[in-house]
Amino acid sequence: MKRITQTALLALFFAVSAMADEQLWALLEAQEAASGQFIQELYDEEGELLERSSGHYAILRPGFFRWEIDYPDRQLLLVSGDLFWHYDIDLATATRRSTGDDQSFAPLALLGGDLEELRGRFRVTRLGEGEFQLQPTYPAAGFALVEMHWDGPLLRAMEILDRSGQRLQLALEPAANPVKLASGDFQFSVPEGVEVFYDDGV
Repeated sequence: MKRITQTALLALFFAVSAMADEQLWALLEAQEAASGQFIQELYDEEGELLERSSGHYAILRPGFFRWEIDYPDRQLLLVSGDLFWHYDIDLATATRRSTGDDQSFAPLALLGGDLEELRGRFRVTRLGEGEFQLQPTYPAAGFALVEMHWDGPLLRAMEILDRSGQRLQLALEPAANPVKLASGDFQFSVPEGVEVFYDDGV
């Protein structure tokens, strides 16, 4: 009887896990495009606040993502198809990389990446109503956990725990009247006088 009970519990566990998995991917699939403002806070392993910044974001699935920090430093993180740009506005430098070469971009890739590609990279656990925890299943991941918090169909917050114990909290405020996005909104043209570093072999 004990063995039957354990088997039943295991079956229930995997059924619930599969349900949580499908719920999360359905929410992400429904969010084909999004834009708004964000506040991000970085904490050390002791819980002390290290950095706080704010800015705005835009997402167009699959493959387009814009994360622009306005304060206190001005930086732009931009994914456009196979290319990732990091533009430090204050330092007047830009770096271009291939999105396929750096697994550390995976947490934010959840917002605008290809869902079929991402599904096999995470184990999903439902924490509560609209709350999900994702654990990467590939060894190259530079982070330990991601939590996503939804308010109905809207993603309101993310929390990323890296392998050193630092924690990044993202509070999202979706635009009340979002503009229609197109792939052209995610193209990067190097401003005059900006030094560019190419790290993608292109």
